[in-house]
Amino acid sequence: MNRSLPAATDADTFDRSCAHWSADGREGMDNFYTYATVDYRHLAGLIDWSALLASLSEQTGGLQLADLACGSGKFPTALLEHTTLPELMSAEGRSTQVMYDLLDPSNFAIEEAAAVLKSPFVERDHYCCRLQDWQPKPSTYDLCWATHALYCVPAVELSECMAILKGAMKPGGIGVVAQSNRSGHYVRFYEHFLESIHGGNGTRFSAAEDVAEAAENSRFERQIRTLNYETAIDENDHQALESYLQRCAFDDSISLHEMMNSGSLGQYLKNAKSRGAYRFQQSVDVVVFGNDLSSFNFWMQE
Repeated sequence: MNRSLPAATDADTFDRSCAHWSADGREGMDNFYTYATVDYRHLAGLIDWSALLASLSEQTGGLQLADLACGSGKFPTALLEHTTLPELMSAEGRSTQVMYDLLDPSNFAIEEAAAVLKSPFVERDHYCCRLQDWQPKPSTYDLCWATHALYCVPAVELSECMAILKGAMKPGGIGVVAQSNRSGHYVRFYEHFLESIHGGNGTRFSAAEDVAEAAENSRFERQIRTLNYETAIDENDHQALESYLQRCAFDDSISLHEMMNSGSLGQYLKNAKSRGAYRFQQSVDVVVFGNDLSSFNFWMQE
């Protein structure tokens, strides 16, 4: 059953997010990804994903993958379009299948992500739940990833999530989380949004620093790289700008005019305007974690 998107005063961060991940939120989702798809293209180029998956398949003879808070499948789409994963082969020269499990609190999101999966990804199990509530079979996964997906998991609950992943991953399994750090647009914008629109109330987005700390608390080894780039939106395209920012806050009840005239949020947006566009500075940490990362040498960029 579809539900209308709640106003800012009606729901906190997670509930607004879930409402946006619905058929009712498709237009806003599509408008947002006009500009946000680049996030996944940058991530696809940071790691040699084909080599990583080939290495994991050699260790275990197959590949079990969990996409955590899968959204609409923009990351596997980017991998299929911008890497050699579609030609992934085993050491014996056979095509390698990646059994692909999808987790998200939105059935709509799971269906959207499942629809984009192509070889070598093979759709398998669906888990419609929060990561905090997931009960996976122990020692199942070679690879778990969450790409711009855990913002609505409160920072205080991330250690619980990491403990779940520690049990779900095989001893040699790898986890990857891509998340804006505290210097990046997604986290900074939402801090200003809560301060200016909600009087400082509401659950903050978790940041990459929170993810890294939670991984450390679970005694995972970690490697971290940072992606820095810019999202630019024409200063005259007010509709595109409004839609993008509303999705950044999971709230389409607040107009661009209201944002531009609200306290620190308005100042943040004014400061982002330069050379004919609103230029939002992205700073995204990619946190790789596992029990033993001594053999993880798959970074394409240093």
